[in-house]
Amino acid sequence: MKKRICGIALLVMGLALCGVAHAVPELRAMPTPPDTLVLWVMDQDINAGTALQKLMKKYTRQSGIPVKIRFVDWGVAFAELNKVLVNDAGPGTDFPDVLQLGSSWVPYFAKAGMISPVTELLDAVDTSRFYPEAMKSGHIGRDTLVYSIPWFLDIRGFFANERIWLELGLHDTEIETYPQFFGVLRAISEAKVTNRQDVEVVPFEFGVKDDWTGYQQMSPFLWNYGGDFVAEVDSGYRSALADPLTLVGLCFYLKLLRDHDVSPYNLKENSAQSADRFVRSEQLMIFGTSELIRKIEFDTEMGGLRDSPLAKDGLITVTGPKGPYGNFSFVGGSHLTLPKNSNPIKHLKARDLFLFMLRADNIDFYSRQCGFIPPDKSLIRIWMQDPRYNHLIDGLENHGRSSQNIPEWSEIEMTVNSMVSAIASTLLKQDSSVNEEIASHVFDAHQKINGILGYKDSETESAVKHRILAALETPVEETKYEKGFGSVSVQPEFSLRLIVVISLGAVAVVLLLVFSIRRFRKR
Repeated sequence: MKKRICGIALLVMGLALCGVAHAVPELRAMPTPPDTLVLWVMDQDINAGTALQKLMKKYTRQSGIPVKIRFVDWGVAFAELNKVLVNDAGPGTDFPDVLQLGSSWVPYFAKAGMISPVTELLDAVDTSRFYPEAMKSGHIGRDTLVYSIPWFLDIRGFFANERIWLELGLHDTEIETYPQFFGVLRAISEAKVTNRQDVEVVPFEFGVKDDWTGYQQMSPFLWNYGGDFVAEVDSGYRSALADPLTLVGLCFYLKLLRDHDVSPYNLKENSAQSADRFVRSEQLMIFGTSELIRKIEFDTEMGGLRDSPLAKDGLITVTGPKGPYGNFSFVGGSHLTLPKNSNPIKHLKARDLFLFMLRADNIDFYSRQCGFIPPDKSLIRIWMQDPRYNHLIDGLENHGRSSQNIPEWSEIEMTVNSMVSAIASTLLKQDSSVNEEIASHVFDAHQKINGILGYKDSETESAVKHRILAALETPVEETKYEKGFGSVSVQPEFSLRLIVVISLGAVAVVLLLVFSIRRFRKR
């Protein structure tokens, strides 16, 4: 069972955590009938795939048009799509007529001329029902041409093991700020809290080793302290990674990476391994996505986690810590697009499928199966009936923020993730010169981002490095959790039930004795 749970949990953290990948198909490997539409989507899990197949069967029944689905591995999709979409679709090929793209990829493929504008379809879709932050990635910068429509949202937030959280008597207000958050995590670590299996519980982990989620983890820290990865200037964009406010947020983020007591595995494992520990109820909190809520309701055979310790303990979302500039939530997700070089004979049919998939009922059906939040405001009211979504939806509606919708973002994202991995490797060495090395990694990423954006920095290298190092050497505040926990052990699952059974058994024995005595006396 443990091995099964471990494998499934690798699917928990976001879109790229795909299990067994399906390679992008050779375009001419299996000829596609000319009347068949081809839909390319990213591979997620069994349940999402089954749901999509049901949805396409529904479309075929209604339209009479068959649809062929190709599942593409997230890990190779960006490179493969660059190869495929640049060419024209030949007859009988598996060139996509409708395509799913990660939201941050849309501006890149739009500028490259590989996807078509869908501006003329906005009225038919009724985009007024979608959140503005979700629509942002559908166009390039401030340009008004729209190239994609959001299909589902990937909103990151703080999740907690409900049973352990309640046993500890914790409340959102106790982690309202980052100093408070650090203090609570410290108190949990010092109390040596254990779960029902008597395994010590890790307070919190990101999991940053060679991980693709680094920039997503870091984003709220930077935004909450007034910083960002890039900033808009008259000539375009520049790196904001070495800006003073960004560095403050970065240092609060790095505090969690540096602290081996609070997060002992942060530097040695990735986010999938952190999710795995959380699913085993060996970790109190995680910074994850909404699909986890649905997964604990599905059976193992459907890619679910119903048999996991977490499903037995329960799952809640909590309000994460805020900074002086707010409490921002990271908003990502996937969009639907129409490839520009697809077969022109099938363009009208492809638009029909595109519109079908974006209908509210179909978005709701698919979102409920894959677990990601729908971008449709009319559906959100229904989803909010489940209180586990409330914090995530509040984050979307009031504090939602996404990546910059610029073509260069994909490369910037990879640069930031590489920087985080390099910092993790440096911290593992625990050298006395650790701050100097981290400053060097940050500066290198800062320079590379400026290079990607074509921005020439007028500030001297020494001045930038000095500012980065000074920020890294500034102590990060932590507030002691005065209430404390003492030595806490979460009660075994069976304890209350066992007490009830024993009590009822004792009562039954007493009643039996009384009945026997009365019967004996009557004789």
